[in-house]
Amino acid sequence: MNAPMNHTESRLIARDAEQFVLGALLIDNDAIDRMGDLRAEHFAIGEHRAIFAEMVGMISRGEPADVLTVSDALKAKGSDAGDLVYLNALHQNTPSAANIGRYSAMVRDKAVKRGLIALGRETVEIVESSALEAAALVDQLSSRLEALAQERIKQEPTKAADDLVAHVELLEQRRAGNGPSKAIPTGFPDLDAKLNGGIRRGEMVVVAARPKMGKTAFALNIACGIARDYGVLVLSMEMPKSQLHDRNLATLGRIPLPHLLQPNAMTDREWAQMTDAMVKLNGMNLWTDDQGGLSLLDVRMKAKQVKRRHGLDVLVIDYLQLMEGEGANRNAEIEGITRGLKALAKELGIGIILLSQLNRELERRPNKRPQPSDLRDSGSIEQDADVVIFLYRDEVYNPDSPDKGICEVNVALNRQGESGRVALAYIGEYTKFESLAHPWSPPPPKAPPSRSRGFSDD
Repeated sequence: MNAPMNHTESRLIARDAEQFVLGALLIDNDAIDRMGDLRAEHFAIGEHRAIFAEMVGMISRGEPADVLTVSDALKAKGSDAGDLVYLNALHQNTPSAANIGRYSAMVRDKAVKRGLIALGRETVEIVESSALEAAALVDQLSSRLEALAQERIKQEPTKAADDLVAHVELLEQRRAGNGPSKAIPTGFPDLDAKLNGGIRRGEMVVVAARPKMGKTAFALNIACGIARDYGVLVLSMEMPKSQLHDRNLATLGRIPLPHLLQPNAMTDREWAQMTDAMVKLNGMNLWTDDQGGLSLLDVRMKAKQVKRRHGLDVLVIDYLQLMEGEGANRNAEIEGITRGLKALAKELGIGIILLSQLNRELERRPNKRPQPSDLRDSGSIEQDADVVIFLYRDEVYNPDSPDKGICEVNVALNRQGESGRVALAYIGEYTKFESLAHPWSPPPPKAPPSRSRGFSDD
């Protein structure tokens, strides 16, 4: 949509609508939730694209976007779009932000029509120059057409009366003593004891581990346990939905994961167990999404949609380093993401479980148990998190470990409770975590190596 426009395309510019959208955002930053799937590339005028992109970035990071702050931010980047007089005119000439949804739709509609014209022109050129068969060309061009038709999550205002049913339910929860202030149990009593009852609304819990430790399985186990009584949204940028379903069925049905991948190996009993697992999943308030490369704004809009339509208590994100951010470097991007996610947890009144990778430097140490300095990319992860949990399975590094089948769950940071380690059983073939059936004590710290100069005292 950024190619030079011909005369027909130039008539498909909604200049007034673009100006209204920008003015509405300057008046009310919260109007961003009512503009649907509008993106910077939908704007036909370059200066408008720059202004919109800057404002969306600022709002996503929780920064105020007004005439002065937007102008300063754009000028700092050397952009001519930061003209203070023009931004002030946008603000003054927009009566209110009430109709931002309608004008956003107009901007988007014109952009899609321009895209269709451009695609039609490109189609002629591709067909004339390509040696591909017709079927291959149809497939290629249909993919381009589908891309034009794709829309992001639309946010719409809700009528107060429509929210009363949900509010009455909230009042009932308060009366029963299990309202929003109550912690949400993870399903693992020993871990809940460390967390003062479980995950709390407004908090961000970071679960970090090296590969093969089972952090995705751990998060899915918690999600399924919570989803029996609460609303849970899992945003998986690493695994497609089919893999999430395989793991959930394996866990809930106690079916070896390899058997689900090769169903011919499943026994009659395992088929029956799978049916039971599907019944359990059907009764859960569990929502999944496998869109890759999510931005903070994408996560925010998806969470708000599920929250509004179905109720949302816990958001699981797998995983932080796959998210897209804004900043001069990756550390700055991560800082913006973690700060924004913490703000989202507070805004929506939900708990967020954020999975994270650990630095490879950990592998060089004799003791591979993670510590806060191992958090990858940015110290802001530790700074913004309310709880940091490290997972460690000694058998990954030491096949003859006496702790085979045990996962150490180290609550390394807990702003509202006790830190310390607990242990869970890990059944790899089911990708399932369970409470241990026997007592467990953390291994004692290893003594530092001797620094003798040559003779011992023995």
